[in-house]
Amino acid sequence: MEAPSVSGERARSGALGYAGDVFAAIAGASRHEVRWFPDGVPRRAAAGEDEEFALVARDLQLRGVPLPALVVRSRSRGAMFLVLGQHGGPLAAIRLEHDDRGFRPSRIADTRRFIEEHGGAITHWIVDGAAPSWRRSHATVSFVIDERLHPVLIEEAGAHDSPLHALYRPRDGSTPPLLVETLRELVRELSVAPQGVAATRSLPFAFVRLARLAGASTPYFLVSVEPARRRATILRAISRYQLSPREGQVLGEVLRGASSTEIGESLSISGSTATFHLKGLLRKTGSRNRTELTARVLGWEGDI
Repeated sequence: MEAPSVSGERARSGALGYAGDVFAAIAGASRHEVRWFPDGVPRRAAAGEDEEFALVARDLQLRGVPLPALVVRSRSRGAMFLVLGQHGGPLAAIRLEHDDRGFRPSRIADTRRFIEEHGGAITHWIVDGAAPSWRRSHATVSFVIDERLHPVLIEEAGAHDSPLHALYRPRDGSTPPLLVETLRELVRELSVAPQGVAATRSLPFAFVRLARLAGASTPYFLVSVEPARRRATILRAISRYQLSPREGQVLGEVLRGASSTEIGESLSISGSTATFHLKGLLRKTGSRNRTELTARVLGWEGDI
């Protein structure tokens, strides 16, 4: 993957560049570009490199498609466009490109799923500038659930929370849909684990930790969710650890919690090849296991 090409004041702040990094990692793009339209899409598409972006965004607006939206153009070397913002106002278009076969249905589905889960927060940042630098509070989101994943104790929102924190905090008496399957897996793991052991999992935008509370007759679990930092991007890891493009793709799969078999299926390689690249990642980052690898890439070396 190449560094994103961005334009406009907000894009230079890094927010949209980071969005491009994340979407490129999820979609498996070979390169990506970002364009920013602070005053909405111009009536006349500017000639040159912005023309295609403007035409796509304007076409979406004319069709009345709710934003965030996704468009795939197989005729353009597998180009995928993501448009985030609001109609007639601040709007960003991210173009992802795949060099050979284009985007497979699984990649499109993963990207669409991520838009459904996080697109609202990204659009909020674009429109309102709530987190222009994509910073996050160092505080984690913490709450307590029972074995049926029902929240029984929830902390109040912090004054410096970013929109990402709200995505991981229970609301209306329910665990966030984004975390349900992950927490269900972690509860199963702890049911057969020794007392005092915590279970962890990495998601594209967060690191989740589950620990069983001691002393209660009914099982209760403490959930800690730390939204990923801005420096936790695949591109930064590639640069820092001199990773190959394939290792960067494998790292992206690892960060979403994929097994070696799942990595192989997603990248159309064998499970043994995926394991080979994973061992290379561990060696280059000086990590002993996946958890330590995630911690190093996400910048939590001090917490290992």
